[in-house]
Amino acid sequence: MTTAASRGAASKSRGDQWEEALIAYHDLLARAGKAHIQRVPTPVTVLGAVKPDARGRRSFPACFGARAGVDFVGVLAGGRACYLEAKTCSMERWEFAAALVAPTASRVAGPEWESLTRCRALGGLALVLLDWSSAGAGFWAVDVLALEILRDRGAASVGQTTLAGLPSTLVRPIQGARWLPE
Repeated sequence: MTTAASRGAASKSRGDQWEEALIAYHDLLARAGKAHIQRVPTPVTVLGAVKPDARGRRSFPACFGARAGVDFVGVLAGGRACYLEAKTCSMERWEFAAALVAPTASRVAGPEWESLTRCRALGGLALVLLDWSSAGAGFWAVDVLALEILRDRGAASVGQTTLAGLPSTLVRPIQGARWLPE
């Protein structure tokens, strides 16, 4: 029997695997001198003193302090900044507005949307790297501008056909984690 907890665990596992694939690809880009990209940790608030645990490691009580702005930040060869958000989707439609907390008349932008749109506004590359493979839609590199256009048209979700119909300068299918054009 599938439960909400098992669906959540499966989703987290898919997300972790996607981020690990991206980290491996970013290491490859660094070795090739094409980019320097780092994972952004989620902010943590320390709630108590640091003490050794039973195995002698340093430990402390903590909780997540906030959502991270994006998953990866870096610079491409030539100096262009890039912000990357890794997302997975297992449904026929990707609910991008909810996943990135896109602003609406009644909701302020979430940290992912805010970070991506600010990066793009300043001339950086701001992409959502979407693993949609579990729904049979493959992998996509989606410029946040494409999502802004869709949101401004009243959309909160998108299907594969719509994504494929957007300009290739803004949206393109990719081979696994390989998002940087050769």
